[in-house]
Amino acid sequence: MSLADLMRKGSLRALATVTVATVATEEQEMASTVAEVATVAVAKSPDAKAANDPAPDLDRWCWPNSDAMNTVEIDTFTLRVVLFTERGLMPAGAEALAEKLMKRDREGDDRRTCIECVNLGGRAGSSRCSAWRSAGLGVQAIPSEWVTLPQRCAAFVDRRKGGAA
Repeated sequence: MSLADLMRKGSLRALATVTVATVATEEQEMASTVAEVATVAVAKSPDAKAANDPAPDLDRWCWPNSDAMNTVEIDTFTLRVVLFTERGLMPAGAEALAEKLMKRDREGDDRRTCIECVNLGGRAGSSRCSAWRSAGLGVQAIPSEWVTLPQRCAAFVDRRKGGAA
């Protein structure tokens, strides 16, 4: 016998009382939201920037705070790779040299390479220096291994800056 049959017979009256549930017709007041109740205090530091600042410091976690290249180093790296490939280096060699020079710059090394200099002419394997006399060279031709060798040269003119380094 099912529960419904027992209820129809009335045999459950002694055991339980049935109460019919009704839906409340009163409108309940909406609870207040946190934004309506709480006030927020914000401490501001004069040098701190908000996470949603429209002009955040993109170099915050870069050199000198880590080994990651900062914006200026990335731009310099890119310009060097373009220059070095234009001057005859293969792309992989150009990137390797640009990275080596980035580390040189970080260390404050004052040596330069001929491939960075405005006085370098010719292509890979047949390079020549247009300021060979003031550079202290005996001839205009530059040995290919010297082109990427860091050295100190009185005639060096940085091609990127267009002036003396």
